[in-house]
Amino acid sequence: MKLLIAAGGTGGHIFPGVSVAEAFMTHKGSEVLFAGTRYGLEERLVPSSGFRLAYIEARPFAGRRPVAKAGTVLALMKGVAQARHLIRSEKPHAILGMGGFTCVPVLLAGLTLRVPCFVHEQNVYPGMANRFLTRWARATFVSFAETTQYLRTKNVVHTGNPIRKSIRGKREDRKDTNFNIFIFGGSRGAKSINDGVLELLPYLEAYRRTAIYHQTGPDDFERVRAGYEASTTSHEVFSFTGEMEKYYNLADVVVSRAGASTIFELSYFRKPAVLVPYPFSAGGHQWKNASHVESVGGGYVIGNDEFSGEVLYRVLTELRENPDQLEQMRGNIATIYVPDAEERVIGEIEARVS
Repeated sequence: MKLLIAAGGTGGHIFPGVSVAEAFMTHKGSEVLFAGTRYGLEERLVPSSGFRLAYIEARPFAGRRPVAKAGTVLALMKGVAQARHLIRSEKPHAILGMGGFTCVPVLLAGLTLRVPCFVHEQNVYPGMANRFLTRWARATFVSFAETTQYLRTKNVVHTGNPIRKSIRGKREDRKDTNFNIFIFGGSRGAKSINDGVLELLPYLEAYRRTAIYHQTGPDDFERVRAGYEASTTSHEVFSFTGEMEKYYNLADVVVSRAGASTIFELSYFRKPAVLVPYPFSAGGHQWKNASHVESVGGGYVIGNDEFSGEVLYRVLTELRENPDQLEQMRGNIATIYVPDAEERVIGEIEARVS
């Protein structure tokens, strides 16, 4: 079977698609092709993962001005035409859209050519593209069971969110007794989180046997590193790491944004979290993701505008002084993770493609 995966824009759409592709390639006689744009992260991430990437035109559905709307429509028409040509030449047996504007022209083209189309939604609250496409998809796969209530279709399967192959199977038991905090705001960092942590450092002087591991993002690295210079708290500051699993394993608690991939990685590693949702995420999806984690007892949510060193200190102190609560939160956040999510997606596709 040949599978065409439409995934682009952000890592939150691309990484789960790559995870599905990697698992799919272990099935005999399987072939995978990706469709994406030249200006999203897919241009780098897909080829580096060893998969072909075909380019189509796609733009986000944004802007209220008539000129902007007209440009979006024209780009969509061009993208659909390009995707129809791609589908006719490659002849995939099924198409999987991972959400976001990149998948819209590909799935529309697939539907017009009567190719079985499937959708995967990573977040609790589905994005505009998936809310639009899911009513025609043969099945919609959701990471969170709660997502079902937001979709106008009965063909919904709770599969979970595939996480990166590079970190799966790398859970390790802690070897030290420090209270360890892992902080990151995504690969590019988050200035508001960095600012709050710099405010936190003086509060931590009273803590003993505490360590901070802080991924700052490249743009803020020098400023944050300088801010740590006067701190006596054990720390490791870096702009980026390709070893997320190392720091997940070290951590007692994680401070981060609330993208779906992050949530499922936290769940996989059973790490309680202090989540600071990105305030400009489409449809406020990060806030809904974070609220779900808090509702199951796996973490705390602090709004971006309320996040400060003092607020973070109060939360961390509660967790540090209540190890039983911390352990219960580990079990709670672990309930979000769905094992073998990528195989569930593949199994459903194979079962529904005649």
